[in-house]
Amino acid sequence: MEVWVILGAFGAVVAAAVGWVAWRDRERTASAEDPVARQAAVVRQQRYEQVRHVSQADIHGRAERQS
Repeated sequence: MEVWVILGAFGAVVAAAVGWVAWRDRERTASAEDPVARQAAVVRQQRYEQVRHVSQADIHGRAERQS
């Protein structure tokens, strides 16, 4: 009987800890900086893709000129 009480108390502590962490993380993701950070990430990704596209086109153009 004592084992079940200890296991039940341990389970309650674990469930409370998981619930608190989930609640805390939900509050953190709803901050006002998210839209700004998301937009900055999109701009950074598009800039990277543009540079990569230009460099690939340059390499392709060099290959055509050499052949």
